[in-house]
Amino acid sequence: MAFEIRVAKSGENANSTDPNDFIFHSAYNTFKILAEGTLLTQTVNANPKTFTLAHGLEFVPTFYGFAKFPDGYIAPPNSMDFTNQAFVSDGYGTFSMEADDTNLYFIFTRPGSNYNVDIKYYVFEAPSV
Repeated sequence: MAFEIRVAKSGENANSTDPNDFIFHSAYNTFKILAEGTLLTQTVNANPKTFTLAHGLEFVPTFYGFAKFPDGYIAPPNSMDFTNQAFVSDGYGTFSMEADDTNLYFIFTRPGSNYNVDIKYYVFEAPSV
């Protein structure tokens, strides 16, 4: 069975930018977006390079993100497409994410030269089990 995610708008304002107005539904659970954001032009100049963002919650949140690399390639964490020749030849490395009860961590490797990356992230309400 494929993992399917649908997005539903709660409320009536279709142009809302309030993350609380959007809910993700899957076959496993429903997740309400608590926060979202974009970190623009983050410089990966170390190996590894970690960008830390305080999430303001008192628990380890469920979150997800994407990284946009200089060649325009947009990657989810831990699933780099090494068949993308521009991505490989430019020397970008890998992208992963971790969280604890204080921060979100976006971790990049730099096998080649320094590069800038944009990071888009979403923090979800923890569903009850």
